[in-house]
Amino acid sequence: MAPHMTHFKMQAKPGERQDVIDLFDEWARKRRQQASGFVRLVLCSHFDDPDQFMAYAMFADKTTYDANSASAEQDEWFKRLRSHLVDNPDWFDGVVEMQRMGQV
Repeated sequence: MAPHMTHFKMQAKPGERQDVIDLFDEWARKRRQQASGFVRLVLCSHFDDPDQFMAYAMFADKTTYDANSASAEQDEWFKRLRSHLVDNPDWFDGVVEMQRMGQV
């Protein structure tokens, strides 16, 4: 099975930018060990609007991604995230067709 990638664009409510960052940090510290098939998580803020974020999460395959998405713990985390956002994230889910990694 091919790796699964989900991208999501979201806008933090005014004054709640750090709350969004903190929740992603919390997920990386606490939830990732429980998320079978988890590969990577990246959160970026926009240069021109630091309240606008783009994130992506990669899982080994769609099955492990779906299992994580369906968990009660993930649902609770997402509800907390959503409380800091202007609207629902704009999602893009897909299959990783190609990736290359270099030095950062």
